[in-house]
Amino acid sequence: MHLLLVDGSGYIFRAFHALPQLNRKSDGLPVGCVQGFCNMLFKLTEDLKGEDQPTHMAVIFDAKGKTFRDDFYPEYKAHRPPAPEELVTQFPLTRAATRAFSIPSIEMEGWEADDIIATYACNARQAGYKVTIVSSDKDLMQLVEPDGSIRLLDTIPRPGQPPLRWIGMDEVFTKFGVTPDKVIDVQALCGDSVDNVPGVPGIGVKTAAELINQYGDVENLLAHAHEIKQPARRQKLIDNAEMARISKRLVTLSQDVPVELPLDALARVPMAPEALFPFLKAMEFATITKRLAGLLGADPTLYEADPELAASGRDPRKSADLSVARAKLASPQVPGTGPALHAQEVHAKIRAIPVNYDDYEIVTTPEQLDVWLKRIIDKGHVAIDTETTGLDAQAADLVGICLATEPGNGCYIPVGHSRGAASLLEEGGLVEGQLPIRLVIDALKPLLEDKSILKIGQNTKYEISILARYGITMAPIDDTMLLSYALDGVQYNGLNVLADNWLGHTCIAFSDLAGTGKHQKTFDQLEIAPAARYAAEDADITLRLWHVLKPRLAAENATTLYETLERPLAPVLSRMEQRGISVDRQILSRLSGEFSQRAAAFEAEAHELAGQSFNLGSPKQLGEILFDKMGLEGGTKTKTGAWATGADVLEDLALKGVPLARTIVDWRQLTKLKGTYTDALPAYINARTGRVHTSYSQASVLTGRLSSNDPNLQNIPVRTEDGRKIRSAFVAAPGKILISADYSQIELRVLAHIADIQALKDAFEEGLDIHAMTASEMFNVPVEGMPSDVRRRAKAINFGIIYGISAFGLANQLGIGRGEAGDYIKTYFERFPGIKDYMDEQRRRVKIDGHVTTIFGRKVQFPNANSANPAERSFVERASINAPIQGSAADIIRRAMIRMEPALKQANIDADMLLQVHDELIFEVPLGTETAAMAAIKTVMEGAAEPAVRLSVPIQVDAHAAHNWDEAH
Repeated sequence: MHLLLVDGSGYIFRAFHALPQLNRKSDGLPVGCVQGFCNMLFKLTEDLKGEDQPTHMAVIFDAKGKTFRDDFYPEYKAHRPPAPEELVTQFPLTRAATRAFSIPSIEMEGWEADDIIATYACNARQAGYKVTIVSSDKDLMQLVEPDGSIRLLDTIPRPGQPPLRWIGMDEVFTKFGVTPDKVIDVQALCGDSVDNVPGVPGIGVKTAAELINQYGDVENLLAHAHEIKQPARRQKLIDNAEMARISKRLVTLSQDVPVELPLDALARVPMAPEALFPFLKAMEFATITKRLAGLLGADPTLYEADPELAASGRDPRKSADLSVARAKLASPQVPGTGPALHAQEVHAKIRAIPVNYDDYEIVTTPEQLDVWLKRIIDKGHVAIDTETTGLDAQAADLVGICLATEPGNGCYIPVGHSRGAASLLEEGGLVEGQLPIRLVIDALKPLLEDKSILKIGQNTKYEISILARYGITMAPIDDTMLLSYALDGVQYNGLNVLADNWLGHTCIAFSDLAGTGKHQKTFDQLEIAPAARYAAEDADITLRLWHVLKPRLAAENATTLYETLERPLAPVLSRMEQRGISVDRQILSRLSGEFSQRAAAFEAEAHELAGQSFNLGSPKQLGEILFDKMGLEGGTKTKTGAWATGADVLEDLALKGVPLARTIVDWRQLTKLKGTYTDALPAYINARTGRVHTSYSQASVLTGRLSSNDPNLQNIPVRTEDGRKIRSAFVAAPGKILISADYSQIELRVLAHIADIQALKDAFEEGLDIHAMTASEMFNVPVEGMPSDVRRRAKAINFGIIYGISAFGLANQLGIGRGEAGDYIKTYFERFPGIKDYMDEQRRRVKIDGHVTTIFGRKVQFPNANSANPAERSFVERASINAPIQGSAADIIRRAMIRMEPALKQANIDADMLLQVHDELIFEVPLGTETAAMAAIKTVMEGAAEPAVRLSVPIQVDAHAAHNWDEAH
């Protein structure tokens, strides 16, 4: 990975002084510096190709105001004249230009750009990145590394010099006479008149280098100053020793700036026309607009100028107008302005384009395919969808690929349609008029792996997994399902629903082509012509949705959530699904037999308790026995007139001491485990890999949690003996060992942070037993020698509070009266008043906003927050309390998963991340490496929240290694 850090402030001054004054024709706003800045950014991204092409990039600016250096040396940079007013007006526009080029723009109050650059550069180097700093600033030369992992790049044209001048060890030595690690010592002695760094009077670079090469550093030199032979030099060093020390502090770049954006948020993305062209139009830059339109293959006329930017400096010579302009550029967007207006306009234009199935093309010749490849290259993006023989990405075969490069322009490339099941068995052939699959794969592979071409999909994780089996590593991606999830939560997401909601279009239903039920055809059995219409429509609609949804990110402040949590997670999940996990068939078979015998025993016991034989799986028969024959109280009837016998009813009866109810509960749990896992799991073992591959749904849970399907590995109970037995069937491959890394009480820690509960924070900081501490606080019982049932009650309350538990619910859980449970909750709130305040605030906020927010900015939507239905409102209130807590915990483990693979690679640890189960990650590593692997895994997981959020409680991860999942937990 290659991180490119651009000294934005250096770019600004170079552009301003190197180019003639240019004013915007419409209102006279100075924009010459902005134009030069845009040209320099564009040229930089064009010049860096091949191995020099960055995978990550940011432009760093100096923020207005004082820095920490002014605190200990007020004269620092004090003599610098103020910037010309015609330049000052362009400062905010250069930041806007950076964002328009889809590059992060970073500045922080109290810190210089050089400090931010130093922090990112050193963090990136430690993470295994190659780093290039685009600057000729000598202060940054202290960062150059001997191994070339950090270099400077000087792009200022100089006579007789190449256009790109790399600055490494040799160049630094030529400049300062010392290696980069000694640069700050030389600068401390010779000072810097530009920045008003005093140094030691009379000592220049050459003399300073001689002294540092002899004595090593400033402190050692000052300690031996009396040894200097030259009297004048000796006296100057002695007299100005403190100035030398201050100077060294001034020139030493900080490497621990609390930067907000993590490295993965700096990943390069293609220039987005919807962001770029409105800015260029507002600036009235015709030439660069034309150049970029050709490069992106986009029509600038589709995009309106951003009215906020166009009006950002109506009279640039008036400071009042300047402050207004800055405020507009910095303030959140509201509907009807800026990005919000642009998103609305794009939506209207895309929705107006009709879907014409006759315009779709079936690609059956290499020449047609070449035309499409050229279109993709010209556009720089492509919507892609695969058609396969099934929904299991690890087992399905590729049937066709559909592409779209602009709305209404789609194609289908058939590669695997059969002649039908009967004729296929007889003749073993494929339908004519298809391209060979290898030819298509070989042709598409370079483009699908090209980092400069954006691949757009709906649930792109599936395409990544399918294409990986054909040797293609598809990246980078955008995903309309994840865009929708980041913006609107779980309420839309499916392609058909999105198309209906945003485009007013009804897609062809698969059942219309393939039928339904047991007679439904697989895609390879469909005729190509109707299949092509269905497939090409998918790609076309996906591309249209991308045009509609992507601009909403900026307009609705969802860019960070999408770019740092949603988009980068999809390929991680794909790789986890591809790896799968081994299961032991013999253990499962033995457990099935054991569960069958025990279920039969429960059945016999139930018959004896009921006094008659009946079908335990029949709710009707069970209800009649419990409430008609046995006359138990508390029964309710369903709409059909039958007695309700759901889990809540039976648990309530079991807590009241009804033996038959307890037996039925135990029978149901056992038979469910048998049917769902011990009997079913062997059928999920992939014939090709010999492993079980679950499928993760990234966008189906309100709070951001992942769900697991086919098979669902997240519902195996961990606290029951039978659940642990099932986990023991998940085993490490020969020569490997499993690691389970589990967040300890993560949701309670998040609650302590969000609600600012000092007692809980102190307990976590001191490593106390949080449930025993809670019990001690509530019941005035010493922690030492505390009865287990007292701790159990506190534990139930701790976790129940997170879910907004009621007195009724707590009473059922603990088997106590509702009044006693209510007293417990009341006491809890008295001991921890901050929690009650938090809950009240969440209830109030959700009614006003219709959503609550995690600590990472994920909006959990509740459109029915003000429902007229009391039960619905009550649910929303409880959910609004839990959602920020569960959602924040889910976001933390997502961040850990995204960072995990690069961190393990950097640490040279061979570890495969296999499963995510709630707050737990499962890995497989070679035997003998588990100790180092666990240390690295814990480091990533425990630091996953930072630097975006600095939690006020420590995060703890428990990691264990064993040959099966149960023993590792």
